[in-house]
Amino acid sequence: MLGQLDSTDDPSARPTTPSPAPDFGYALGGFGSGSYHGHDFTSFLDSVPLPSHPFSSAYQPLPLFPPLHFSPVPDYDQSSDRGTLTETTPSTPSSSVLPRHGAQLPSLQPEGYHISPKTRQPTGFVPVTAQCREKFLDMLSDYANVVPDPSLPSRHALSRCLTGYVTGFHEHYPIVHIPTLDVDSMTLPLFLSMAALGARYCREPDTSMRLYQIAKPVTLEHVRRVFQSGKLSPANVADDIDTLETLQSLLYLTSVSLWFINNPPYHEGLSLRSVMEMLMRKGGLNQLPEQDGTWSSWIRRESVKRTKLIVLCFFNIQTIVFDVPPMILTEDFTIELPSTEKEWQAPHADLWRTERLKSPGEPKFQDALSALFGPTSNAERFSSLGGYVLIHAILQDIWLMTKAGRLPVSRRNRFTPSSMTSTPELVHVEQALERWCQCWERNQESSVDPLSPNGPLSFTSAALLRLAYIRLNADCGSARQLQTWDAVQIATSLRDNLSVQRGDRLTRAALHCAHALSTPVKLGIGFVAHSQVAQWSNQHALCSLECAVLLAKWLEAITVSDPEPRLTEQETRLRDFVLEMVMEVQHGVSREWLLATNTRLSAAVTRLWARLFTADYIWEMVALIGRSLDSYADLLEQ
Repeated sequence: MLGQLDSTDDPSARPTTPSPAPDFGYALGGFGSGSYHGHDFTSFLDSVPLPSHPFSSAYQPLPLFPPLHFSPVPDYDQSSDRGTLTETTPSTPSSSVLPRHGAQLPSLQPEGYHISPKTRQPTGFVPVTAQCREKFLDMLSDYANVVPDPSLPSRHALSRCLTGYVTGFHEHYPIVHIPTLDVDSMTLPLFLSMAALGARYCREPDTSMRLYQIAKPVTLEHVRRVFQSGKLSPANVADDIDTLETLQSLLYLTSVSLWFINNPPYHEGLSLRSVMEMLMRKGGLNQLPEQDGTWSSWIRRESVKRTKLIVLCFFNIQTIVFDVPPMILTEDFTIELPSTEKEWQAPHADLWRTERLKSPGEPKFQDALSALFGPTSNAERFSSLGGYVLIHAILQDIWLMTKAGRLPVSRRNRFTPSSMTSTPELVHVEQALERWCQCWERNQESSVDPLSPNGPLSFTSAALLRLAYIRLNADCGSARQLQTWDAVQIATSLRDNLSVQRGDRLTRAALHCAHALSTPVKLGIGFVAHSQVAQWSNQHALCSLECAVLLAKWLEAITVSDPEPRLTEQETRLRDFVLEMVMEVQHGVSREWLLATNTRLSAAVTRLWARLFTADYIWEMVALIGRSLDSYADLLEQ
């Protein structure tokens, strides 16, 4: 039985069918018996609850699964188990509707979640005084060998830039402790790189570029002087604030450059990876400052921990985008996962102690990851940032599995995403994803609202979960060719080099993709594109590209005339659901017209995805994804 998952935060831690893949004990696609009627889609739209904030309606639903029983060789036909599951699974007013009738989405909130009118409030303005600006200008004179004619924007512009960082980037990567942020005490590389990144969120690209061109040589020169010259002894690296802030500076510079073809060029972001890895290893991947029980020592330790884990995730984002090997493997980390956002956001020590007492503590990274893959279902609880780190770890495992399957030594019984057969590795990964979903659902701070007071991390994690299911079915990373920055070339490569095979596993992934599009359809794709997508992490655009292509490939496979073998009930229901969704947006088109060829419905769905990424976005990569989807639809229509 399929339900739906949103992004979350955890404060604590048969008839003729395609060659079947294991069913794992739940009804595929979440559709019950009986025929699908068009009016069900209207009921579905009426049933989707909107977030409490009028401008926070950009969430994307995801299927959730009930507890499963995994076996080394699962049987395909488990209808008796499914029946028992349907009868014994407790339901809420919305949690059981979609699995039985295909008309409604399950609850968009985790167990025990109570809807609150509160949304995340804008963080206060970050002031830069005239004295502070002059101090940094004086510090720049020490770097005349790399910046011969230094200059800085006005203090008002710098204040805007730092505020842009806090209100834009920080919510997606919360590594700076905002309640104790002190601009005057920042190192020069951190100040410059943070301002360069924040200027992008202020939509001041020229200011961002000027600051970037100063920040990058200053930061690299600082690395050369302090770290590569041997001035800092290895014993002091773990506790040295300069190490932390230099690593954060490199992360911000990478964040500025990774998403543009030229200004600045994306390859500069890739070239900084080795410097970041050097600093990470020099400081000890698992070395953290000592904590003496005080708020200040906890902040110091948590800042280092969060920075290291976010850098690991950013390496993984580069792997997702450009299909390059990860610089550091998740198995290298043994530190504990990050704390809850309530602890991290506490503005003073008393509130921090209160939240700390409520928290059971953070599990070790490897313990939490092993529990997801382990033989028992006792998965560790994790925070929203902890869940984000873990879903990136699973994605790294999938990438490594896919690449290893191409090696000559692995060609027997290898894992290939497009294969319908299940290997033990695939079973374990699907089990880990299922358990991750369950942990997500138990998190009382989980929310599908990107403006949640607890931040958008769980919202982003849900998109990455969809990506994981997609990559179990298709090796999109190798086929996308995003590094060409050419929309037609990207679309052509996806058409020619990506194949899928019908099966239960693919239908499950296609359902994830259809659900992801359903809410923007209700809210209005144009509204979401122009008022919501700019607030999303860039990872949403990457996930949406693969959602659109996989759903289009699946529709091509099942809308051929006289499909062989014939469509399963789940495939038929999901196809009809997608048809109704397209007909909701494209007034006047008929079911018969959409099904006249096996590419027409695929092209229509791809156009809907493309429209989500057609506004004036901050990052060039997001606009490229929108153009690539339009080009892909053009190819389908030809």
